[in-house]
Amino acid sequence: MARTNRLWIPVLVGLLVAALAGPTAGGAATAVEPRITTASIMIPAGAFIPTENSDYFNYGEYLAVASGSGSFTAPLSFPVPIVNIKKITAYAYDNSGGASVCVSLYRARPIDASEDYTGQVCTVDASAPQYATTTVIDPRRANTAFHAPYLWVVISGPTVELYGVKINYSYQR
Repeated sequence: MARTNRLWIPVLVGLLVAALAGPTAGGAATAVEPRITTASIMIPAGAFIPTENSDYFNYGEYLAVASGSGSFTAPLSFPVPIVNIKKITAYAYDNSGGASVCVSLYRARPIDASEDYTGQVCTVDASAPQYATTTVIDPRRANTAFHAPYLWVVISGPTVELYGVKINYSYQR
């Protein structure tokens, strides 16, 4: 009889612990709270294609025009379908008072043949490579079920170069 009593004590303790701990990995599913994750993507100079100027240089490392000005586009491809864009950063060289690099973010809406302008950042004269940043973005949300986000770059002058653009964004997991 004493042996039977000693056997039930560990069994009861085990059942109590299992009941308090909840379902195991193989058991019933439990609700998980969504988490906000922040990430970034870098769009290199080599990803931009010309839209108006055929007199340009795109060596992959940097994008520049030989004369005048030029505009270029690059699509944005996020690893999740819905993102909130937080910041745009342009990496460029701008050592000229009359030239600049401006990066604009758009959300194309193919369903109604329109687009939304969401934000822009432009370089300011500097003697070394620089980065220009903006967090003024509206609307921030891009849903690839409805939107096709892309960058539009205007390089106004042959003395400036674009090295790349970084987009910081967040999404729910």
